[in-house]
Amino acid sequence: MRSSLLRPGCAMLLLGVVGWMAGCASTGESAGADTKLVANVGNYPPGPSGVNKPRVGVPPFKVTTGGGFSGGKDLNDLAADQMNTLLYKTRRFDVIERTQLKKLLDEQNLEGIVKPGELAKPAQVRGVDFLLIGNVTNLRVKHENTRKGANVAGVGGVFSGFGFDKKETVITTECGVDIRLVDPTSGKIMVAENSEFKRTDTAGAMGVSILGGHAEGDANVSMSEDDKGKILRLALDDALRKSLPDIDAFLQEQGRGGSSPRSSTPAEGNTNVNTGPATGQPAAAKKFCPNCGHEVAPGAKFCPSCGKPIS
Repeated sequence: MRSSLLRPGCAMLLLGVVGWMAGCASTGESAGADTKLVANVGNYPPGPSGVNKPRVGVPPFKVTTGGGFSGGKDLNDLAADQMNTLLYKTRRFDVIERTQLKKLLDEQNLEGIVKPGELAKPAQVRGVDFLLIGNVTNLRVKHENTRKGANVAGVGGVFSGFGFDKKETVITTECGVDIRLVDPTSGKIMVAENSEFKRTDTAGAMGVSILGGHAEGDANVSMSEDDKGKILRLALDDALRKSLPDIDAFLQEQGRGGSSPRSSTPAEGNTNVNTGPATGQPAAAKKFCPNCGHEVAPGAKFCPSCGKPIS
């Protein structure tokens, strides 16, 4: 009689404990996951003082995907948008908005010089000192389901075969990131960095959601556009962070009077670069931009510093 009275009470108590355990595990893992994932992204040490900020544009990246990363909007533009924001956060460059960069290329009939991930041919992009060219290779996400929890075979002989089991999704993200700071006039690479990015964590800890539910490890992963953006941002931030020492050294060299990108020797066959008057001809009167006051070449239609049309 007494045993039969105890069973419902014990059952309710045990279910309450198990529910509390599950709630704590879920809350502890997911609370603040988004914040933890990107807490350090875009948080860079200060750059060298007393140096000029070059004007940089970011054309579309070239992103190739491997197993497990499928679907979604154009990753080439998504990666370039992410890098544009990260470059601005370094406080080392005057970053041109990507829509403005496209407008400059269109106005100068240079739309075809920049293909995703490469500089197709050297050309003077007026209003831009450098282009940041980028490739993301073999971007892949794989996951596997693991289980953790407690099995209760019996409490005082009351229960038999009761268990608590929690399924976790473990995600491994990896890719290669190659970024190059290029002088578009000469095609010369000023700074280059290649980074191999890899991160393994639970989906809850990373703050991402796997859509579809029952896929096994190495199966295609369906993710939201926001979650794809998070993963790309982590990989790009890692590559940019590793390149900062070289970027700082380059900026300091420029500040000490290193060769200006505008004084680089034009590539052979480049008809877009103004080479100035021939030797022996009288120098033309100096001309200045009415917007920023920068000196411009005779006959120039756009200011090389601010990109504004010259009347």
